Amino acid sequence: MRLDIKSLNLGSDSAERDIDVGLAEYFYQNDAYHRFLNGRKTILVGNRGAGKSAIFKYIATTERKKGNLVLELSPEDYSYELLSEYLRSEKEGSWGKQSAYSVAWQYLLYNLIFRRIVQNKRGLLLGAQKNIYSYVNSNGIAQGDSSIGILVNYLKRIERVKIESYTGGIRSDLQALYDLEEIKNLLPSLKKVLSSTRITVLVDELDKGWDNSEDAKYFLAGLFQATQKINLLDPNLRTYVSIRQELFDNIPQIYEDAQKIREDVEVIRWGKNELLELIGRRIAHSYPESAKLPALKRWKTIFVSKLSSSNTESLDYIIDRTQLRPRELLQFCKLCVECVDYSLVAKRIDECAIAAAEESYSEQKTRDLASEYRFQYPYLLDVFEVFRGQKTYYTKEDLDYLLLSLAVGEIDVEQAAAWVLDLDYLELKQILWKIGFLKALVPQSSHNPKHRGDYLGHYELPTINLENIEKFRVHPACTKFLHLKD
Repeated sequence: MRLDIKSLNLGSDSAERDIDVGLAEYFYQNDAYHRFLNGRKTILVGNRGAGKSAIFKYIATTERKKGNLVLELSPEDYSYELLSEYLRSEKEGSWGKQSAYSVAWQYLLYNLIFRRIVQNKRGLLLGAQKNIYSYVNSNGIAQGDSSIGILVNYLKRIERVKIESYTGGIRSDLQALYDLEEIKNLLPSLKKVLSSTRITVLVDELDKGWDNSEDAKYFLAGLFQATQKINLLDPNLRTYVSIRQELFDNIPQIYEDAQKIREDVEVIRWGKNELLELIGRRIAHSYPESAKLPALKRWKTIFVSKLSSSNTESLDYIIDRTQLRPRELLQFCKLCVECVDYSLVAKRIDECAIAAAEESYSEQKTRDLASEYRFQYPYLLDVFEVFRGQKTYYTKEDLDYLLLSLAVGEIDVEQAAAWVLDLDYLELKQILWKIGFLKALVPQSSHNPKHRGDYLGHYELPTINLENIEKFRVHPACTKFLHLKD
């Protein structure tokens, strides 16, 4: 089968832009997607680029096609900055911010649900809409009101009552706010609407504008509490939340409630076969004549089977330069399409084109990795730069010596010194391993024979004891950009 590779359209890296141009047709329902829906999970956790937004966009599209109501909520850029600007600190006010955020989130979500019911005229035949309609109009929550504005205004009401005065009547006023007295009387009407209509609320992109502030952390922790309470109201009302893995793992307020929400959480992970199926579906979308071929054969209509210089399968070579995230695979493959003119093999992408694409991809991926963890480890790129021009592979002794030199200040890590000099070299090694910059050679005594003799990242086998590892390597995605030597 001869194809015009330059016409290959693998879609957008962004689910928001892709949903109207093909995602609904070639979306791959991987195992995580089925577990998320069939297991009645409500919290989707995954690394950047793992496909969280794609899952949410696909859920929204399929629910609308069924005639159900859907609310998609993406907190506005810089919303966390807005929270910190308008609200007093926890210490200053001593006002129990997490519970305040939880009730404010409930207030916001219920108001958005009521507004959507009125807009779509649901519940009229059941007589359930009248008081909801009256509430929406009399409460002044118009179509133009921003979600973050509604939430902040309710928080300010709690703040005023709790902080500014403790004189007569305040306690009852405060209790009314925490009990959502404005909402309570409307819940029977909402349940009537839900008897004939399913409502899905999707809260995505919570990392936008993230600033690691006190309010940002309470904002997320309060959301988790609020969704759990709302999801108890009726099986036909479901609120789903997606969150990046590193935020979920590093917010103490969420961690403290981890046991309560664990059964609601689905962590999205991908394997090689799933990634192949994902890219195969996109190839078939561009070239319908290839749709009946197995995914691997579709791949081989675009890429050469093997790279002669390393005797490596082209699919393995490219996937090895990702952290098993769909967005990274798509980025690399699209760069390959752009570099197809470098190919020496007619009509297919060969190792020359792949090598040309990797020059750009390696820089993008290394910088993206530093950006992904910029709040926990600022100026991480300065640490990566220490490896520039050095080795790809390290013995434990050599790596420990290098990291010790960083931790004691013998090697300058520039602006990253603010946090690197507070660590010992073992902590630094653990960080570089957990973020995926380092891969470890799994010892032959591993209980998992499938992985023996492989260099694996934390995203592939998170349970490794690094002190038992004798050999490491820098992730292949970073080697070209850092000009590492084999």
